[in-house]
Amino acid sequence: MKDQFASYFEKPEFKETFARYEEMLQSGYTRYFEATELTEIAEYYAMYGDSKRAEEALDYALRLHPDNIDALIFKARARLINGQLSEAINIAACITDQSDREVMFLKAELALADMKHEQATEILRTLVETEGYAAGTYADIVDLLVDNKQIDMANDWLEEALTRHPDKQILIESAAFSYGQQERFDEAIAAYNKLLDIDPYSNLYWEELGKIHFLREEYDKAIDAFEFAIAINNDDKRYATYAAANSYYNIGNYERAEEYYQQVHECYPNTVDPLFHMGMCRVNSGDDEKALDYFTQALITVPEGSEEQAQIYSQLSLIFSRKGEHERALAYVDQALLICPENTELIIMKGHELLCQGFFDKSNEFFLEALTLKPEQGERTLFLIAVSMMENNRYEMSYNILRLLRDNPAIEADLLYPYLCLCEWVLHIGNLEETLAKSLTISPRKTYEIFNIPAAQGETAAEMIERLKLIDK
Repeated sequence: MKDQFASYFEKPEFKETFARYEEMLQSGYTRYFEATELTEIAEYYAMYGDSKRAEEALDYALRLHPDNIDALIFKARARLINGQLSEAINIAACITDQSDREVMFLKAELALADMKHEQATEILRTLVETEGYAAGTYADIVDLLVDNKQIDMANDWLEEALTRHPDKQILIESAAFSYGQQERFDEAIAAYNKLLDIDPYSNLYWEELGKIHFLREEYDKAIDAFEFAIAINNDDKRYATYAAANSYYNIGNYERAEEYYQQVHECYPNTVDPLFHMGMCRVNSGDDEKALDYFTQALITVPEGSEEQAQIYSQLSLIFSRKGEHERALAYVDQALLICPENTELIIMKGHELLCQGFFDKSNEFFLEALTLKPEQGERTLFLIAVSMMENNRYEMSYNILRLLRDNPAIEADLLYPYLCLCEWVLHIGNLEETLAKSLTISPRKTYEIFNIPAAQGETAAEMIERLKLIDK
């Protein structure tokens, strides 16, 4: 929904109206605006989280148009969103035309918020009967119920609607959206495919189908949907381009992902996320130097003190750590911690950088801090500490931790086993072959990466051990 509003707010007519309104505020002189213009301005402020200015725009609309239904509805909904239910109900009660369609939807929404489900149903039943059981009315009712998390009610209305109008496009749209919200993905995909049979060049349907496949981690199918959306859309391709980039990123095609992130960056140069993700593409491709360029560019536009800035600092720290520049790495992690002082991973990173510089006791203080700060994340914290120990050649300490975490459901086996194998290899632990066999089965790429040797498809654990022995000689 925010994307749809955002595209409207980019249009020249809205920009001109908004500029007139802002100029009025600065000058102190009053100007005339239509009620719809002022409610759109209020929507703009609300979308960007400025509730105070949104309220001021609504108040001005009601001074000029005291009985305007749209402004009163918006004001009531704003109160509802802010948790002021009784005030919202009072505003709704003051609206002169209580039989207005949108007022009835507002009253149904307020009844749902007040846990008066029977009252809401009565209002909605009156609506659908008054409008002759129209497909559009059913669709609006289902959408309202889904938006208000009343899934069982939505399903009942949807079943009734599809019985009356099995092939109405607007109802299939509501069904597809509702199924997606409920994670009934098979039904959602079937509904969007049915919609695409009706309108094969709908950018919206292709994007929504892509979203469902993405949520199911069917990234190849998601890419097909998003790339078709890009091909047929001559207007705003930002969402589909970004989504295609994320899909390629998730399948490890970092080159293609970077191309799409680059397209987003070129169209929206002040957006930080594309630069950050381009940097991550280079990190995952082993090109730290180019990653540094991207992260440095991103720091120019990132909001000061933001979580995004902390993420960039942490990635810079990791890069300089890999380069062996541990003092510089420590400086960046300290900057990240100024923004996110209770982030356990950052605290562990600081402990790691101190350990890399030989400050064993000092590093342990930070490892202990991470463990005590969020004890519910204890297993994950211990795993990261074990990795830090291993990277600092403290294999026995690392092994003791990893052995305790072995087959612990809190730690992904495909992450733990490769590290466990390396510890067992270095320490000459007797059951290495058994551990390595499992690691090669569940995480072959990571296993070869940890041992820093070329992958060999179909290689057994015994064969890999023999190859390691030859390399060691």
